Amino acid sequence: MHAFGSQIIPVSNTEILIIEDDIQDVEIVTRLLGKEKQSSIMLNHCPTLHAGLNTLRDQSTIDLILLDLSLSDAQGLETFRKIHDAFPNIPLIILSGNSDERLALEAMQQGAQDFLVKGRFDSTVLTRAIQYAMERQHQRLELEYKNLALKALSDQLAVANLELERLAAVDSLTRVFNRRRFDEVFLTEWNRLLREEKPLSLIMCDVDHFKAYNDTYGHQAGDLCLEKIAQTIAKVAKRPADCVARYGGEEFVVVLPNTDISGANHVAESIRGGIHNLNLPHSTSPVSNRITLSLGVACQVPDEAIAPSLLIEAADRAMYTAKAGGRDRIQVHYADCAVNLQSRQTLQWVSRLRDALEHNHFELYAQPIQALQAESAEPCFEILLRLCDQPGIVCSPGIFFPVAEQYDFMPRIDRWVIKHLFADLGEINSLMLQEAIFFVNLSGATFKNMEIASFIAEQLARHNLRPEQFCFEVSETVALKNIEAAAQLTRALKDMGCKVALDDFGSGLSSFTHLKKIPADFVKIDGSFIRGVVDDDMSKGVVEAIHHVSKIMGLQTIAEYVESRAILDLLNDFHIDFAQGYFFGPARPLVDTLATWQTTAYTERLSA
Repeated sequence: MHAFGSQIIPVSNTEILIIEDDIQDVEIVTRLLGKEKQSSIMLNHCPTLHAGLNTLRDQSTIDLILLDLSLSDAQGLETFRKIHDAFPNIPLIILSGNSDERLALEAMQQGAQDFLVKGRFDSTVLTRAIQYAMERQHQRLELEYKNLALKALSDQLAVANLELERLAAVDSLTRVFNRRRFDEVFLTEWNRLLREEKPLSLIMCDVDHFKAYNDTYGHQAGDLCLEKIAQTIAKVAKRPADCVARYGGEEFVVVLPNTDISGANHVAESIRGGIHNLNLPHSTSPVSNRITLSLGVACQVPDEAIAPSLLIEAADRAMYTAKAGGRDRIQVHYADCAVNLQSRQTLQWVSRLRDALEHNHFELYAQPIQALQAESAEPCFEILLRLCDQPGIVCSPGIFFPVAEQYDFMPRIDRWVIKHLFADLGEINSLMLQEAIFFVNLSGATFKNMEIASFIAEQLARHNLRPEQFCFEVSETVALKNIEAAAQLTRALKDMGCKVALDDFGSGLSSFTHLKKIPADFVKIDGSFIRGVVDDDMSKGVVEAIHHVSKIMGLQTIAEYVESRAILDLLNDFHIDFAQGYFFGPARPLVDTLATWQTTAYTERLSA
């Protein structure tokens, strides 16, 4: 059929069922349809609803139904409903002796294609009603088909995206996780066990004399060797929370949450034994006639005073000690990871951070913040920072921020973020379909100096940006350490037109009395409470209390670390205003995030 309105479709080769108990009315309809010379219609007649339903079940060729609402076995709209519910895809026109406009309107609202009053239509009206009814039904079915096709495509894209995310986290050769995924898992487990005060262990594994193996057996055999080693390690470290990753060329790392040093050493022994059992020949190895590993084991109960990277450094140094001791052995780092490592590791990070600032090795990432209770006029994103000073490795701030704070890099890093964010937005703002709100963290060191307000104002003017586009975050603990300085700076930002958010609220167990001095717009509820909100009554109570008092103070609430549908459902029950976390989307490079947001409906993408 042609598109509706562009051409009238002739009612030819059409099979119609008329359900009518008055034979004279049937004859009238037959005569009226016969007057249209161009039509060749096959008219079937049934005198009762029961007979009509049976005919429709038996004959799949019926194109349209003409229905009287007053039959011997059914009366009124219930007659229509029974037919329409049983055969919703067949267009239906009501022929009625009742001229009540309300009845006609109700019938049309429930799915009837037309409502014709007996004695008030001629052959032209009847034929066109049939034509339009079939055209509308065709368009509806075509739209449903397209929607189904779009849904199928959307489902395929969702599956493909999941597969792409999986592939982005997996090393293509060995089929264990890659370095990027290791960094994510390691920091997540460090932060989780920091709250729980439980141990986190690492095992570093390096294939002994692997270059000699490649030179002897060839790179193809070398690739197969690495794959077998990786899968052997994965069979040993097989708890759901364990993570096996390829750390470098022939180097692997195992993350063991809730595992003490003796447990980690036991896993390392099992890995070493598993590699021996592979019995992969290595005739040119000075250690053994088969492939062996050197393993380093380290354990630490996470502590805020210790940089997470020190645990990696401890396991790495233990592994090199094992290599120096003759290889094919396990070396355990028994001391606290901060002992004898702090100075060397810290100096390396100081150098890396200095180079990153000078050579722009940082990269801006963004994570969506989803409105829950009302459609937000502007989509929101939190700006996050990553260090990309080594090829193929994206370093999260949890690893380098402790050193940055200790050596007073944070004010310079904050200015780098603001300068580059504003410059990027200044270039692409005119191309964006809609303005967004960007949440930017400010460190405690930055809040000690009012010059940052002048710097922000200068950058806004330089790049012709509206201050209403930016919300600056101050953590609860930072605000409480110097409430007057925090209040002064946030008031300056508000006077400028920017928004202010209290971040990690609840972590400091402070009272709102002190924080009333901060002229905030948002309260971001600390993620430790959000993660536990489903199973822990205390967390649930804290989240509800923070939201309740925030609303009294006229503040909007944002829940961080929303990672599951169960958490989201509870937040909706609490009427939390916004949510942020992996359930909606991970942090991705800023430009990629904005490009994706503009090519797909914002809420549609987040709910997909």
